[in-house]
Amino acid sequence: MERNKHKIALFTDLQEDISGLLKSAVSLAQMINGEIEVLNVTKPTAVIGKENQLSAMRSLNREYILADKRMKDILSPIIDNYGVPVNYSSTFGNIRNEIDRYLRENNPDIIVLGRHKSKHFNTAENRIINFVLSVFKGTVLIVPHDKGLEPGMKIGIGSLNCSEAVFNSSFTEELFLHAKSALKSFNIVESSSVLPQTDSSLGRKTINYVFDHNENTVNNLPVYLSISNIDLLFLDGGNKEKEDLSRLLNIYDMVRKSDINLLVTGEKHTHYNFNTTLKIA
Repeated sequence: MERNKHKIALFTDLQEDISGLLKSAVSLAQMINGEIEVLNVTKPTAVIGKENQLSAMRSLNREYILADKRMKDILSPIIDNYGVPVNYSSTFGNIRNEIDRYLRENNPDIIVLGRHKSKHFNTAENRIINFVLSVFKGTVLIVPHDKGLEPGMKIGIGSLNCSEAVFNSSFTEELFLHAKSALKSFNIVESSSVLPQTDSSLGRKTINYVFDHNENTVNNLPVYLSISNIDLLFLDGGNKEKEDLSRLLNIYDMVRKSDINLLVTGEKHTHYNFNTTLKIA
């Protein structure tokens, strides 16, 4: 049966404040008529240490109850304030394995992940982002921890090296209904003498910016984006095959230091067929 709502999945280990991440998911859900599912994953080693089997089981059961309470405490004010229902689940295991299992059992349309600014690409957070981009062929929203989307607010939308096909998804038009200005399209090319110009993209007013691909452009791209009043930047995820993934990770590496929400477009997992059994907060 075809769903009427877009399913938005958010992953957490509850080690960080996820209220900003949740607000971004709520904002997206409001704009595209979505429903939200939160999966909390806790490493067993963070709970049981070197305890014997019986003590370990007791510790896991106690932690499961505590995680359930923490989740409700976090979600309840979000639900009360914005009226968006949220399903949730907690589990123990390796976060990559549990994310992979969730994807194979639940078929989300969009995944929401958080990120901190970091000088180092190979952080645990970025490894999870890389992993999700490599295994999930759907759309991924990557949210900076200090500047997410705000529910009920209009957004500035931009794109980086995106083709027209990127804007043909089932929810893109819904997003553009909430845009506060023209689409700002950034293109980095090997060589160009084209100046920024106003154009039209699929009937939308578009401002195009074209830059030569060089070290100065790459280094200053986060600054260009930050001063352009863009709240949500489209990145072309392609079909997530090896060549596309390498290109995508290179582009992500250029913009990950910015404070802009990144929407990595992609295909949808069509081989999954599962109705969620997650709890409703």
